Amino acid sequence: MYLKRLDIIGFKSFANKTAIQFSQGITAVVGPNGCGKTNILDALRWVLGEQRTSLLRGNKMEEIIFNGTSEVKPLGMSEVTLTLVNNRGILPTEYGEVQVTRRLFRSGESEYLLNKVPCRLKDIIELFYDTGVGARSYSVIQQDMIDAVISDKAEERRFLFEEAAGITKYKQRKKAALRKLEATEADFLRLGDIYSEVQTQVRSLKRQFKKAERYQQAADEIKNWELYLSSRRMTNIQKDKREIGVRLKTVTDAVIEVETSIEKKSAQLEVERGQQTDMDQKLASVSSDAFDISEQAHTLENKIVVLSEKRSNARTLCERNEADIHGFQERTRILSEQTLEAEDTLKTQQDELSSLEVKLQEAQRVQGEADRRLLEARTTKESENHELLELEGKLSSEKAEDDNLREQELELTALVENLNRQYDQVKNESAPLSGSIDEKQLQRDSLKKDKASSEKTLADLTDNMNDMVEQSEEATVEISNLTASIEACQARKSLLEEMILQYEGYESGVIATMEIRELWPGIAGTVADKFVPSDGMEAAAEAALGEIAGYIICDNRTTAEDIIRYLKDEKKGKIGLLVPTSGILNPVERRPEIDLPEFVGWLDSFITTDENLRPLMGAVLSRTAVFQAGSDPTPLLERLPYGFSAVSTDGVLYNRNAITGGSDDKFPLFRRREKIAEQETALTELTAKNTAARERKNCLVADIAAARARSGQLTEEIKSLDEQLQSLEREIGDLEYQYRTAQTEMSRLVRERQTATDKREHIRNRQLNLELDYTKLSDKKKLLVSTMSEGGERLAVFENAASSSLEQVSRLQIGVVEARSRIEQTQSKLSHIRQLRDEIGRTIDTKKDEIRRARSEIDSSTDTIAVLEKQLKETFEKRSRVESLQNELQGNRAEVLEQLSTSEGELKKLRLDRETLNDEKHQLEMRLTTFESELSALLDRISQDYELDLNEVEAPCPDESLSEAEAREFLISKKEQLKNYGMVNLLALDEYKGAADREKFLGEQIADLENARKDLTKTISKINQTARQMFNETFEKVQANFKKLFTELFSGGEASIKLVDSDNPLESDIEIIARPRGKKLLSITMMSGGERALTAISLLFSLYLVKPSPFCILDEIDAPLDDANCRRFLKILDKFSDYTQFVAITHNKITMEAANNLYGVTMEQPGISQLVAVRFTEEDESDEIVKIVHDEDTDAIANNTVATEPTMETLDDLPQAVRERIEESIPSTVDPDKGQ
Repeated sequence: MYLKRLDIIGFKSFANKTAIQFSQGITAVVGPNGCGKTNILDALRWVLGEQRTSLLRGNKMEEIIFNGTSEVKPLGMSEVTLTLVNNRGILPTEYGEVQVTRRLFRSGESEYLLNKVPCRLKDIIELFYDTGVGARSYSVIQQDMIDAVISDKAEERRFLFEEAAGITKYKQRKKAALRKLEATEADFLRLGDIYSEVQTQVRSLKRQFKKAERYQQAADEIKNWELYLSSRRMTNIQKDKREIGVRLKTVTDAVIEVETSIEKKSAQLEVERGQQTDMDQKLASVSSDAFDISEQAHTLENKIVVLSEKRSNARTLCERNEADIHGFQERTRILSEQTLEAEDTLKTQQDELSSLEVKLQEAQRVQGEADRRLLEARTTKESENHELLELEGKLSSEKAEDDNLREQELELTALVENLNRQYDQVKNESAPLSGSIDEKQLQRDSLKKDKASSEKTLADLTDNMNDMVEQSEEATVEISNLTASIEACQARKSLLEEMILQYEGYESGVIATMEIRELWPGIAGTVADKFVPSDGMEAAAEAALGEIAGYIICDNRTTAEDIIRYLKDEKKGKIGLLVPTSGILNPVERRPEIDLPEFVGWLDSFITTDENLRPLMGAVLSRTAVFQAGSDPTPLLERLPYGFSAVSTDGVLYNRNAITGGSDDKFPLFRRREKIAEQETALTELTAKNTAARERKNCLVADIAAARARSGQLTEEIKSLDEQLQSLEREIGDLEYQYRTAQTEMSRLVRERQTATDKREHIRNRQLNLELDYTKLSDKKKLLVSTMSEGGERLAVFENAASSSLEQVSRLQIGVVEARSRIEQTQSKLSHIRQLRDEIGRTIDTKKDEIRRARSEIDSSTDTIAVLEKQLKETFEKRSRVESLQNELQGNRAEVLEQLSTSEGELKKLRLDRETLNDEKHQLEMRLTTFESELSALLDRISQDYELDLNEVEAPCPDESLSEAEAREFLISKKEQLKNYGMVNLLALDEYKGAADREKFLGEQIADLENARKDLTKTISKINQTARQMFNETFEKVQANFKKLFTELFSGGEASIKLVDSDNPLESDIEIIARPRGKKLLSITMMSGGERALTAISLLFSLYLVKPSPFCILDEIDAPLDDANCRRFLKILDKFSDYTQFVAITHNKITMEAANNLYGVTMEQPGISQLVAVRFTEEDESDEIVKIVHDEDTDAIANNTVATEPTMETLDDLPQAVRERIEESIPSTVDPDKGQ
């Protein structure tokens, strides 16, 4: 994949459409500051999806749109299109060429396109995932990115490693999975709360459902009577409608008959009116023809007058042109004579010029020889002058040095004496410092002992306080647990109370009966309520009783039969009833004696009930033996008579031929009220414990507060001791520093004294050498002055000869110039005469042409006038015939108007008859409408009340013994009864089923969410494992590459990278360790700017070796590099340029010289950037220049042809080698010095 083209319009300073073609190798973008170079990089980053305005060097996104200049208006849209060639299939698309477009409008709207098809920003970002290309990837490298890679902030560094490792998409998937997991957790908690609420709602709706059901039965009875009576009324209305319909048909037929007569008469009237209209049209047509003929005659008369005038003008023109031609021919003869005279003069002047030029060449040769001899003499003179100046300079310098050395000798002598005095002073001042240091150290030891004692006390207090905090936390946990237990206990108590109230677990017949038990005072209650088993016997009692546990106990048979009859009539379900006084159930009179160890006793002895119900309880349970759960029941069953049974304490019932046992999810029916009492007892105990725990916690909190106060005091004491110790340490440090400083000063003074002594001896030796050198230079100067005197005389002779030759050449040059001037004047005069003669000839030809055209026009006009006069005569004759026809038509029109008046009177009478019949018809229709309205209201009421169509409903009489009037009175009484039901929630009929279904649905959803949570957790774990493996492999490769490239760029040294937290590589910071050759730096932040840049470049290109980017934009990253490091950097670029395109924005001349292609950014028009492109190829030394401007230049740019002359404002800033190559390729019409 490689970068092919970038199209920009309206982006920042690129107001006009600009197309940039990219080639392989290194492309340099150059230009002065502020011309818009970096805007190219911003455009590339923006089209790849950059959303951070700070990286685009703005405050808001609308600022990237061209904002206008003093001469150009702002644009309303910015658009950038990036074209990539996907030749290696790196991008996940089947297209070989991918075009990414981004637009932004000033209104804030934006568009994204892939291959000109609208898409989302997310699609563009995902397209470039893990390709090394993107808004934040290492395909764009700026100076601040270099700083970010080297800085302590590891976020940018991590992102580059993740991009190279190809785990960006994995991290995005992980984030998405974590978001889904959080949403799932939230949904799970929310659904749990909703499920609890729905359960409560279902229990409440169940009671409302039963009441609404009874209400619905009464409403159905009212509905049946409503439908029957409404159906009767509908039949009567339909009968009346039929009678009215018959009469309405008769009247309608009469109206139709009259309407037919009116239509016939109207048709006749229309025919007569049509005749009138035809007559009017004919008359209007004839009148129009008469007018047209008059206009035609007038037009012909005008044409004849115009043509006569044109003929007269043409004759005048012919006469005037013939006179002009005669004058021009005389002027031509005079000019021919002047031409011959000028040609003779020109030949004489040219001969004179040739003679002067020969003389000038000879004089110039003589002058050249004289100038050569003069130049040699002057060169010798200047050389001798220069040598003399050097000798005088050396003499002066040695004299000044000798004076300076004498002054230095005096200063050094004074310095040695001063250093001796300072040494004695410092020695005396440092003597008492040693004693002061020992005294301060004793005070410091004493304070340290006091501090250690206070710290031990504080540590003991802190341990004690931590114990109390732990006890307080334990008390808090205990309070929390007790509170939860209290709430759970209250919930169980509420559940039991609600189960008792709603008779949960009982059959529907039992529930229906107990809801209206006040109708039957003889109901004692259910068996489960009245038979209370002792602790541990609930399972045995429920197993032994079976369905009987849910029976209702009645005091007489009549009540039991009434209940069964009610349930049967109301279809409320079945029920089981026990009647103690029926005499059918009797307790057993004699039971066998059983002495088996597993035998616990007879079940009726473990049941408590009312005294009057004990016979009933004995009759039901006295034949059931209880044995210990887990033991063998066979010996016990063998001892039991026929009709007896055995039940284990855990609820397994054994009969002769059957065993009943197992478990279900129903709540036991027994001991519900006793269990409520147990919960109340437990609630009281838990509340007491909770109160005690809270009191204990409050005491601990008070003790902790006191301990903390004491801890604060000790801390302040320790702090005070610390401050005293620090003060003493500072004093000791100051004294020791003063002592060391004095010793150091004494050593320094000794060294400086010895140095000054050595320098003074060296100066004295130098003074002796200077005296010898000065004598030699003086002798050499005298010899040179003598030689220069002889050379001056020769120079004067040569100057006189050269001056004489120069005067002769000047005189001849002036003569040549004057001769040439006279020739040019003669040539100009001759050219002017010839031009006048040619112009006169052309004028004569023009005049002759005009005469021929005028004569032709005279003949044509004469013929046309004759034809028009003939047409005018024929027009007058035609007008007379048309006026006669017009008079005849006006007579016929009067007869037609008389017949039309008679027909209109007959039509008016027929319309009066029609109005009478329509009145009667309207009355009948009104009555019919009244019946229809009543019928419609009746149908609407039935439809609105019962959602039924009365026409389609069969409504038989519910009770035929009632008359219609009696039925209406019965219906009214029923409606009054319905009102007495009070508030009824009819929606409960549907809501109950919906709520129950929702309860079931929510349960399934909770299970699904639990499964989804597990799946997401597995997915995240798998993503982490894959990403960690890919990251570790990439990190190891980059680490090896970094070491190699760093050594290559720095010509030695060592470098490495490491993970701060190797156990968590996906989140760990990445530390850079780099030491250039010969340096031992503690941190990379101590490096120079150039070293930091090279280190960052080493790391970035180490990533390229692992996962190369198809192209890379470098924004002035070579700025901090010197020439040597810049060449090393370019060597790396050249190595990578085989498979990566590089676009370097630079001011560095070395980088410009290394580029294969060069773009110059200029602002020929203030505020608007333009490009000048130069492509260097080895095959063609004359490079082509392209100026990239508007739409019309795009084709020229693509073919590398010259669109316009390039602007060379920045040519002087380019390297000499680059400038020479550009100047050679500029067309001859371009002047680089003028920038055009």
